[in-house]
Amino acid sequence: MTFWIGILVGVLFVYFAVKIGFYETLIMMFNVVISVFLGIFLGPMIANIPVVADTPFCNILSILTITAAAFLILHGISFVFLTGQFNISFPKVLDVIGAGFLGFLGGFLIWSFITILVCISPISQNAFVKGAGFGGHFQQMSISYVSWWGDLVNKAAYSQDNKQTTQQVISGLLKNAEKKTQKKETIQIEPNKPADLTGPKRVETNVKKKIPGPKSDDTP
Repeated sequence: MTFWIGILVGVLFVYFAVKIGFYETLIMMFNVVISVFLGIFLGPMIANIPVVADTPFCNILSILTITAAAFLILHGISFVFLTGQFNISFPKVLDVIGAGFLGFLGGFLIWSFITILVCISPISQNAFVKGAGFGGHFQQMSISYVSWWGDLVNKAAYSQDNKQTTQQVISGLLKNAEKKTQKKETIQIEPNKPADLTGPKRVETNVKKKIPGPKSDDTP
């Protein structure tokens, strides 16, 4: 089900992209890719701060906050210096086909990103979420797709000798979520030690008391 929802989201973005044209879609796609990249790489750093680490959903909230903030900042800069100042005309074919193609890629990237956030959150263990298909094959597809875009930015932003791949960061988030889930389940199923309601035990001794019998009459 999640795969078809992703296709639907991509189609909706196709309609939106064709409406605004190739120029604005290209800039929007750039902003989305950079924002997702920053969220995945900077989110875990903030989530590991002691004040934030104890907060429920710390990973997903940190990643979402950074991603949303980065997109708003980039979108504002783009509007002030690019899309709000001038418009570049492209051929009609590129405005329709090219913009639609970028829109579909952007929509599927956003849905794959949301899927990863669901998988690293505690709600991923919910029966309804598991039944909806957040995991398994589509989870691996989402990780691969987001990792491809993240590594594309990673190659331009970091040196080849000192960097961590996007897939390694996402895998670390998934493993951390699994550890927290296993720890929580272990605490819940651990049996409580029964209280000792019997009170102090009475110590029984094996000493037999000598019961005096009837005295024999030895007198004649």
